[in-house]
Amino acid sequence: MNRKGVTPIVATVLLILIVVALAFIVFFWARGFLSESTQKGDRAVTVSCAGAEFEAEVVRYATECPSGVVGNYYSSVDINNIGNIPIYGVQVLEYNENTGDADPLTLSDQPFVGGTITIGKSSYVCLGRVVDNEEAFRIVPKLLAQQEDKKVVYTCPEKDGITIAYVGI
Repeated sequence: MNRKGVTPIVATVLLILIVVALAFIVFFWARGFLSESTQKGDRAVTVSCAGAEFEAEVVRYATECPSGVVGNYYSSVDINNIGNIPIYGVQVLEYNENTGDADPLTLSDQPFVGGTITIGKSSYVCLGRVVDNEEAFRIVPKLLAQQEDKKVVYTCPEKDGITIAYVGI
């Protein structure tokens, strides 16, 4: 008989190699998910975001934010940490009440002047422009967290922020 094909031994070795290769692929793929957890203290940073409490206020002409033109000043957002979780920075979103959209602003000062805002302290960020009357902003906290052996800045979800408005006189 003239048989052509793969012997049972070669077929078995090929199947074992394929299974081992797939096992390695699944292992390294799953390992990426497990090792990516970001911690703030002894808990997940997302839990800390929900507990971050702060007050914010828009200052139209902030003397600490010069515009580059003598005598002109940009606006700032003053942040006061009233909770027990240090805040590393904020993301400022310009909020459009008509559409419900929130677009991020580029801040001229980030992170906070003086570093992390600890419990009971306050700081500011410069907006890089002067705000108009009745503009609304969504302020989202950023926390400094630990990921494996390095520190990372984690921007909290938008739901953990607060909405403020500047109402001019």
